[in-house]
Amino acid sequence: MPLRDRIDEHRGRLSPADRSVVDVLLSHPTEAAFLPAEQVAERAGVHVATATRLAKKLGYAGYPQLRSALQSELLEGVDAAARVRRRLDRSPDEDLVAGLVDDEVAALRGVARAVAQEELDGVAARVLAARRVLVYARGNATVLSALLARRLRRFGLPVVDLPGSDRDLAEELVSLHRDDLVVALAFRRPPRTLRPLLATAHEVGAPVVLVTDVLGDDLGAASTTVLAAPRGNGREFQSLTVPMAVVNALVLTIARAAAGRTTTALERLEELLERFDT
Repeated sequence: MPLRDRIDEHRGRLSPADRSVVDVLLSHPTEAAFLPAEQVAERAGVHVATATRLAKKLGYAGYPQLRSALQSELLEGVDAAARVRRRLDRSPDEDLVAGLVDDEVAALRGVARAVAQEELDGVAARVLAARRVLVYARGNATVLSALLARRLRRFGLPVVDLPGSDRDLAEELVSLHRDDLVVALAFRRPPRTLRPLLATAHEVGAPVVLVTDVLGDDLGAASTTVLAAPRGNGREFQSLTVPMAVVNALVLTIARAAAGRTTTALERLEELLERFDT
């Protein structure tokens, strides 16, 4: 049953605080679908427990299940062609450059609300403390994984850009250690190999950082830190602008947290580049 139908069915049981959460969910569904319960409750001006109780009143096991259902409704039956068509149909005669900039600016405004600097500080500390950083992505997200791996490598950090084939990925994970850190980037629909990767990391005790716009209830675990990257309307064309901003913010946070270490590495890189360019 769709979320809106569940709300209508149970409306008589909803408290004023419940209705405040419902207003947040229904007024901005494309953004609320990718926010944790704490942020939804904050916007509604209620305690986080209210969001959990609301989810249970509506028949979900908890708030993560409600959020997953809302995400599924937003994404259901919308393929790549349909998303592009919806975006073009919305404003057929507009200046596409100006319209795209407006969409991206609106999405970027949500980044500061979705990702706190304290979260980035915590992830940066894990990156700097890790024996190795293993970066995972598939599809379009590989643009971001390549960027992140390259930046970290230039900082002198040990990085593994995990390979694309299933067999090569499995071989790379044989040496996965609890002192390693897995950074996974997954958007819209999680890649098939993401869950086995997370299961393997949790099995050996390696912490995971997940940069995503799909906060499914079964993707996280106690050792997983999620950096939300909501990209706007999931039923229309979406770009990588928001997750790119999150990745760049993380890179700069790492550079600030270990300024001496990263500066020394970059200076050494310049020396090596001059050596190899001659």
